[in-house]
Amino acid sequence: NIDTLKCVVRKVLQGQVLRPSRSCRHLNSKHPGCVEKSKEYFLRKKDGLQAQQKVITSLSTQSKVTLKASYMVAAHVARSKKAFTIAKELILPSAVDRCRELLGDAAATKIQSIPLSDDTVARRNVDMSDDIECQLVERIKASPYFAIQLDESTDISKVTLLLVFVRYCTDSNLCEDLLFCKELPTRTAADNVMHCLDEYFTEKGLDWKYCSGICTDDAAAMTGKHHGVWKILQQSRSMCERLDADHLQLLYHSKIRWLSRGCVLNRLFELRKEVHTFLEEQRSPLAEHYNDDQFCAKLAYLSDIFDQLNQLNVSMQGRNSTVFLVSDKIEGFKKKLILWNRRVKEGRFDMFPHLSETLEASSHVNISSVITQHLSQLSQKFADYFPEDPRHGNLWILDPFSVNPASEDMALSTVLENELMELSADSSLKLQLTQVDLASFWLLAASEYPSLSKRANTFILPFTTTYLCESGFSTVTITKSKARSKLKATLDATLRVSLSPRLDLIISKKQAQVSH
Repeated sequence: NIDTLKCVVRKVLQGQVLRPSRSCRHLNSKHPGCVEKSKEYFLRKKDGLQAQQKVITSLSTQSKVTLKASYMVAAHVARSKKAFTIAKELILPSAVDRCRELLGDAAATKIQSIPLSDDTVARRNVDMSDDIECQLVERIKASPYFAIQLDESTDISKVTLLLVFVRYCTDSNLCEDLLFCKELPTRTAADNVMHCLDEYFTEKGLDWKYCSGICTDDAAAMTGKHHGVWKILQQSRSMCERLDADHLQLLYHSKIRWLSRGCVLNRLFELRKEVHTFLEEQRSPLAEHYNDDQFCAKLAYLSDIFDQLNQLNVSMQGRNSTVFLVSDKIEGFKKKLILWNRRVKEGRFDMFPHLSETLEASSHVNISSVITQHLSQLSQKFADYFPEDPRHGNLWILDPFSVNPASEDMALSTVLENELMELSADSSLKLQLTQVDLASFWLLAASEYPSLSKRANTFILPFTTTYLCESGFSTVTITKSKARSKLKATLDATLRVSLSPRLDLIISKKQAQVSH
């Protein structure tokens, strides 16, 4: 019952040669010098072959383990945003020393064989980035719809970068990941941004018609009335077919880099005495302003109101932010502006701590009319910027079990209203709403109520701020420092840390080479 036979020169024999007569013929014709050898000779050959196979298997396993360890270290270096040289200059020597001290020279020798040169770490990160990107694209294609968030900025080497993040559905959850980071021409025009986006979508096989929302900042290249990215997308037939009248309003603008203005005003107010002294020493005419109590009171008010605006903006940032969360915050701030205006008219300033402290020390100062005028203008600006409450007609998404069909305008078709009435009486789903987040609930409801689930998730899915892009550019600033200003190919790879690379799959396509 032997399927294969090994020749003494380690050639595998199969088929007819396995028959005894053919085996003897092969021995006599191919190896006449071995015909007279004893049985022990062939047994020694067999034992030597098996021992050699074990050594080869051991070396192969050792090489694969070393290769995987190299990828693991490269992933840690990428997440730390440190220079790739740290792997060989610090991580490897320290690991070797610890292993030698704790486990002996044999373990230290194994650690020493891990390849961790800066070029190797760079290649490892590119490999892992490609694998993560492949996984991400597969997930996006499997998702019924997705939304994107994009922004551009200039890095330390004066290169314009376009960051694009994506939000999609997977395993009854909403996920957010970096889609890509690419360089743009020096002139950041809408057509350049659109070309970069469209080229990537075409290359990866992504379809615009499944994009349910786009979020960007208020830069002209992004939101220009005539030539902005959004205008170009609106003119795209496939995009307009996907984004109906309701969803054409889901382009949310945010500009959070001005958060620093509030911080600067706070610091300026706190250091106003020191600034006054400095300006006097410099004989600047601006020093006179700090002797004016009314000016100081206005400065105190500005620091307070910008601090309130900062708090509003920060409260809307973060992952998995939805239209409901942002709308709640904005509508609440609108109401506070009206309340503050009334309190100022009544002579109450306790909601502005810096101003209140300043007015207590300078009771003769009266800037109530200036503040009420500014608060009224600010209220009007908010009303102009957010003319409609997107929650109107969509509160059924937030709590589908408290819908009153007799009194509420749900802005739904007859088919969707019928589905909603059936869902509102579903006790098993009502229990799930208390156990999972809103997006996960509607994804779970898709199997029984597909049309209603699609409508709800299309409303929830779009980004509401450019928080991820701003965070991404902060990461770019840390990663692409003056010492690493030429970092290009691996920058995108360094930013991809949200998904786990399939190391076993990557290693199966590689040939392991140990460090010398």
